[in-house]
Amino acid sequence: MKETGRLILYDTSNYTDFPIGGQLTSVSNFLHFVADVHPAQTERTVLVGVTTDPSAVGKITSIERFGRSFAFLPVCAADTDLAHTAHSLRLSFAKGILRYGKMLRIRREDLHYIQTPEAVGPVKALYPGAHYCIFSHGSYANMERGFRFFRNNPVIRRGFRHYLHFVLRGADLIFTLDEDSRRAYKPYSHHLVSARNSIVLPPSYAQFDAFSRTYRGRLLFVGRLSKDKGVDGIIRAAYLLQREQKNVHLFVIGEGEAGEGLRALDASLSEEYGSASPVTFTGAVPPAQAAQRMEEADILIMNSAFEGVPMTILEALSHGLPVVTTNVGGIASAVHFREDAEETDGSPEEIAEAVKRIAADYSAYAESAHDHAAAFDYREVNREIYEELAAVHQSIMRK
Repeated sequence: MKETGRLILYDTSNYTDFPIGGQLTSVSNFLHFVADVHPAQTERTVLVGVTTDPSAVGKITSIERFGRSFAFLPVCAADTDLAHTAHSLRLSFAKGILRYGKMLRIRREDLHYIQTPEAVGPVKALYPGAHYCIFSHGSYANMERGFRFFRNNPVIRRGFRHYLHFVLRGADLIFTLDEDSRRAYKPYSHHLVSARNSIVLPPSYAQFDAFSRTYRGRLLFVGRLSKDKGVDGIIRAAYLLQREQKNVHLFVIGEGEAGEGLRALDASLSEEYGSASPVTFTGAVPPAQAAQRMEEADILIMNSAFEGVPMTILEALSHGLPVVTTNVGGIASAVHFREDAEETDGSPEEIAEAVKRIAADYSAYAESAHDHAAAFDYREVNREIYEELAAVHQSIMRK
């Protein structure tokens, strides 16, 4: 990046541990790369995000990441109870940028690196000539399906679609994770670059021994508990498997608006089957605890109706964890079906059958998962992303 301009990064996270999810992990890995390879850039990087401490809103401080300090401006407070949030975080984030964005003193030379599209409107309102790049973690074409608020308001839904088209048209560069997104964005932008999510390979990666790994019935889901994640099908599959494999246990990590209903479903199935529940709900946990669960699990199960390229799957592969998943969004670019993963149509019966196929040849699936994870190492992935951002920044400076 040019020394006369800054990189201002926007995400609905606190850049340390909230919320647990793909964007936070992807952004954190980008900052890890910058701190390691371009340490001088950390002094010209500003992070705009959220905080769980209401008293910190609107105050520029600094946070320590990977041995370096980054300037941090939280523009709104976020509720840690993901199941009972009373307000739209996206809307609060946009309003917060409008309210506190003047503190950034935006200049023409700055490049805005945006992880979540609601930030674009406020940034352009604060500085109409602002240049921005987007990392599209999932396709904007189906983004409204994930709404918790305004889901049934057709005017807002239609307006949001038009807003997203405005966002796409104005971007200097858009990183896309999957081909579906590229096809959807082509009518609105020619500035599309294929990207990958990245992971930091765990300390155990170098010592991994697939042949010492055996299937022990420990299943895992990690993600937001929302309708589109299909966790109900995973829970039902665990009960089906329990009839044949007495040691089956499913750990559900995460929280969300569907949490209460899923717990009620589990209680109902336990009564229906006349057996103890094979399911443990852990709630949301810090990334280190989620990684530890992956070390202890045998198979990750994802059952989403739509996705980008889930960080959870990449992290699972790095722990040598085979995956059962639907084939939606960019998932097929992250896994190799019949090698490190098995595809399911989302039904409980198919999920159970996929688990059994992996269990029958477990060490081979585990070895493939481990080997394929290396392609997503954060150093290589973010080197490409950084170089693309630097090229855009140089173009801005020449104008």
